[in-house]
Amino acid sequence: MPVLSDLEPREVFAWFERLCAIPHGSHHTKAISDYLVAFARERGLACRQDAANNVVIRKAASAGYENAPVVMLQGHIDMVCEKGADCGKDMETEGLDLFVDGDVIGARGTTRAT
Repeated sequence: MPVLSDLEPREVFAWFERLCAIPHGSHHTKAISDYLVAFARERGLACRQDAANNVVIRKAASAGYENAPVVMLQGHIDMVCEKGADCGKDMETEGLDLFVDGDVIGARGTTRAT
């Protein structure tokens, strides 16, 4: 069962949890890059992926907004993989083990989690 399924907005946290399940440490972004390309193609969105695993996804304007200013969102798909000394997780092959503690979302075994 998903860990974040009771959080709102549900759809946002569902996507976040899916992304956290994919290993994506610095210099190991092929899997998450491929996931994003598949996401775009399944929805008929234009996309391109370069040799460094960067992905650009484009969505055409909604009807009636073809002449509106372009909106561009940018983010990075890698994360710095820091874990506690006692964590046996292989950050190159395993996703994060998320938890919710009150209003905090964390990942077990990382240096900022319990």
